[in-house]
Amino acid sequence: MSQYRNEKLRRAVASFPCQAEDCGIEGQTQASHSNQLRDGKGMGIKAHDYRLAALCVACHQQIDQGRDLSRSERRARWDEAHRRTIGLLFERG
Repeated sequence: MSQYRNEKLRRAVASFPCQAEDCGIEGQTQASHSNQLRDGKGMGIKAHDYRLAALCVACHQQIDQGRDLSRSERRARWDEAHRRTIGLLFERG
């Protein structure tokens, strides 16, 4: 199965405020892809574009490489940011 890509979706997500809990910073947000195999992630392959979360640079780095969080904590934080991001996509059409 080929990876789903949608630049318009990535740009929309990157325009949102950070969706990590207790952050909300604006103007530094990225479209963060899931790091889970279940979402299409592989060696050198990003997950599908429909598995995005709006995260600022600092939160994105903490969730991807944060050494102060366990793997399950990083996954839970990304999943929550993803749910919030999807909600914003629907709210804003």
